[in-house]
Amino acid sequence: MPWKLTPADSEAAARLSASLAVPPAVARVLAARGLADEEHARRYLEPQLRDLVPPRQMADLAKAVERLGRAVAGGERIGVFGDYDVDGVSSAALCADYLVRAGADVTIRVARRDEGYGFSPAQAREMVEREARVIVLTDCGTSDDAAVGELAGAGIDVIAVDHHRITDVSAWPGFALVNPHRPDCGFPFKGLCSVGLAFYVMAALRRDLVGRGLDVPDPRENLDLVALGTIADVAPLDGENRILVAKGLQQLARTDRPGLRELARIAEVEGKVPTSEQVAWRLAPRLNAPGRLGDAAIALDCLWQRDAELAVQSARRCHALNEERKEIQRRILAEALAQGEERRDDPFCLVAGADWHPGVIGIVASKLTEHFDRPAAVIALEGERGRASARSLPGVDLFALLDRCGEHMLRYGGHAAAAGFSVQRDKIESLREALCREAAPALDGRERSEVKLAALVGLAAVDHALCKALERLEPYGEANPQPVFGARAVRVEMVRDVGLDHIKLALRQDEAVRQAIGFGMRHKRPNVGDDIDVAFVAEIDNWRGPRLQLRLVDLAPAGAGIAGINE
Repeated sequence: MPWKLTPADSEAAARLSASLAVPPAVARVLAARGLADEEHARRYLEPQLRDLVPPRQMADLAKAVERLGRAVAGGERIGVFGDYDVDGVSSAALCADYLVRAGADVTIRVARRDEGYGFSPAQAREMVEREARVIVLTDCGTSDDAAVGELAGAGIDVIAVDHHRITDVSAWPGFALVNPHRPDCGFPFKGLCSVGLAFYVMAALRRDLVGRGLDVPDPRENLDLVALGTIADVAPLDGENRILVAKGLQQLARTDRPGLRELARIAEVEGKVPTSEQVAWRLAPRLNAPGRLGDAAIALDCLWQRDAELAVQSARRCHALNEERKEIQRRILAEALAQGEERRDDPFCLVAGADWHPGVIGIVASKLTEHFDRPAAVIALEGERGRASARSLPGVDLFALLDRCGEHMLRYGGHAAAAGFSVQRDKIESLREALCREAAPALDGRERSEVKLAALVGLAAVDHALCKALERLEPYGEANPQPVFGARAVRVEMVRDVGLDHIKLALRQDEAVRQAIGFGMRHKRPNVGDDIDVAFVAEIDNWRGPRLQLRLVDLAPAGAGIAGINE
């Protein structure tokens, strides 16, 4: 994999280092990310809610807020229905929690995976039976015209808070569709997921309710849910999401939700501000597990339930289900990889299994995409039909691929990076041919994967002060990756195997010696005395620490990795 130094204005980096009092390597990261202006860089380093773009241009937001305000003031029952993933559950919990604290009459429900994708007519009728007069759909609704239309015909106002793709809003039958991907939506940031949109709706509702003379809660208390849903949905952590997640992580550390506090204890992230990585790897999988294996209501109770005993039990159940999920996933992944190897040259990796749990196929699809470096879909077959989850690569728009192959599927939906669809068993081969045909030119036009270096540094510059300064770049994630640094010609003083496929090293450059870990890099194991180039993330390892550590991204013989690269 080639290494490439991200271009940056060296003069701007020097100015930022002096004016912001940050190490030169951090200043170069800022300049390379287009933050050469001091004020913009300062806002990036110190995200504040006051810098959020006002939602005035969000299509249908004012309409949705006015209707919810009338419902709260008039005592109408409000139904809240969310999808079964963390974004859907957290956004449903956020809306219901805020509405209840504002004095509303609320009934809440989240989807079950065995009910299929989206919001169905059967689920709509259940909300009617619950006597809801206004229904808020979270992380669904955009493509659910049949169910939404049925409710509209019954005189029930449906408000969808969703971020899935839509091409023609004119035919949508509901009352208000708050979706940044509407062609007529002027809100500039399109990366909000459903829980971020839900926060905007409730923040705007607060102003409406104040205007009606009502006492209202502070929507900022729900930012913990915004951080959870946004990170779990792998939304881009730039723009408004950077601000919302940064403040949400702080709120997570002091959350008063008993279930979430217990889950943080189980995941060993309690009592401190968690990182986005800790949320992604420790909290989100546990909250996703109930929805993956059957009943997302368990995750909802963990986030929404104020009865401490029930909430704590729900958190523990989330953990137990996640352990079960891991075992199921291991088996399916092995079978899926074997199928994929048989058609390794296909531009699109499509695999199917009759006894594969539909709740884990999304994770397996992600693993296949990573392993084969191409878009992938995993189909869980049941009878003559199959339900699939698909994942893609940067630069390959998955929804656009599916849209061009729609005739081979029963239903499909999603966005550029992830999608789902259903298909008849006898259409799988024709779908495979169509997907491969459409994916081939997209892959040909995609840039080759490469290690993007934020800066070249000497080992002596990699110290605790640098790591502390790098923390200000958090939260890391999609669109805001953790910076990768490069160091030339470091000597291997020690190397040993760790675990199944990892290596630990001691690296020297002049008088500086640093410890390094290479996960999954045993196949690149150097010898003691070798001079190598390393690409790495600088971090503080708190497992037995705190200790300074280089987490290796790649290594190569000296001169091969950073050949021809100059600052």
